[in-house]
Amino acid sequence: MRVRMRGAPADGPPGSSSHEGVRVRGSKRWSLAAAALASLVIGAGGACDRRPPPLASCDDDLRGVYVADGRRWMILDDGGKLEAYPLFPDVTPVPELEVAPRVIGLERTEAGITGQVRRRYMRGSHACVAKVPARITACSGDTLQLVLDEPAPPLAWPAAPEQPCTWSQARAHVERWIRE
Repeated sequence: MRVRMRGAPADGPPGSSSHEGVRVRGSKRWSLAAAALASLVIGAGGACDRRPPPLASCDDDLRGVYVADGRRWMILDDGGKLEAYPLFPDVTPVPELEVAPRVIGLERTEAGITGQVRRRYMRGSHACVAKVPARITACSGDTLQLVLDEPAPPLAWPAAPEQPCTWSQARAHVERWIRE
């Protein structure tokens, strides 16, 4: 079989071609080289899969991006403490208030993974930070089950900065977060 590179002269012995000093001989070498390259690419493709292994328990590394109701969250897990941050616009406008996105802070304890959802509300120079309970109740496959409350704006603002804000009663709900 004669291999001819585009733009290369058609002279030379059968089974070879030359182009500016580059000589290619035989189709078997090309076949072996192509097979080696293909196996390398296919093998590397599997190594590039960055998805973490399925969760066996809540003791596993939970870091990653999760989706719940079409909203994406990023979880950071350092072993003992976890933090979750929204990767979407998490602020519903409230008249006359500056509202910060939620931050979920959790800690692994003997009782499980528990913590708080926090959100800061500001009116002028007065700040109130809502803190409501949160916990992870199950971890399996690619799913986390969380029980958390939604921080609500304060019912009343303190007259002095050292006084506490007045809050409404929070209502817990269950969410299922799926790892991307």
